[in-house]
Amino acid sequence: MASKVMKLRLLSDMEERELLLDSVTIRHKADIASAARVLARVAKDRGMRVMMRHDISSQEPMADSEGRDLNSSEFGWTQDGNELWSHASHTFKSQIIRACRAESEPFWVNRDSFRTRWENQFLNEIELEDFEERTLLRAAIVVPLHMPFGQIAVAVFTSRDESRDDLSVEFAHFGPLLAELTRRFIAGYVSMMRDNPYLPPLNVLSARAVECLKWAAFGKTNNEISLILDCSPATIRYHIKTICEKLDSANRAQAIFRAGQLGYLGSLN
Repeated sequence: MASKVMKLRLLSDMEERELLLDSVTIRHKADIASAARVLARVAKDRGMRVMMRHDISSQEPMADSEGRDLNSSEFGWTQDGNELWSHASHTFKSQIIRACRAESEPFWVNRDSFRTRWENQFLNEIELEDFEERTLLRAAIVVPLHMPFGQIAVAVFTSRDESRDDLSVEFAHFGPLLAELTRRFIAGYVSMMRDNPYLPPLNVLSARAVECLKWAAFGKTNNEISLILDCSPATIRYHIKTICEKLDSANRAQAIFRAGQLGYLGSLN
């Protein structure tokens, strides 16, 4: 009997998950506000609130089809005279954003350390002593989303009880569901709100140019790359110069960094 009850409960949980995933799926711009509302309710039912950014390199807020800022209109970080708005503003300028560049899996963090499913040495290098002053939060569950061409989105969940600085229980119990719902929501949002191709034609590099840049990323000089690719150093200089122009980069190092953001160097090994 107990086994049957457990199976029924599992089925119910799976059905609820599927319903929630469908509810946060954005198929049209008109779905954005209602999907955000569902996500906010899921967080609230678990004693949490959420704030979100679809691109950590941009100051552009996430908005519904009417242009309303989702963080204030749906997620409750009200701007007009509400102190909570400063929380959101500070959070998106804090160590959390730096951590999202180094970690692609959900984690939770407070002033003591980052907690992830496995060790990440890059996170250990991020100083957290002033975490509370910079984020105006005691602790947060963070869901990064790494998308094509280097775009990174982030959702930050924090307890509605602002005194809580330990979210290990919430992370264990709710983390997987919150992460799945967040990723479904943000992926749909970016797909709907991206009016133009993310990679402009001027940024498209030829296969030969990418080959040159990959060897440059390994630290090879122009002369060395010319020997590897069996062409003249002048040809390599031409390719590097063209790459810098197309990627709007001031020098070789910046071009390599920018190409990595756009996904050109993803196959380095």
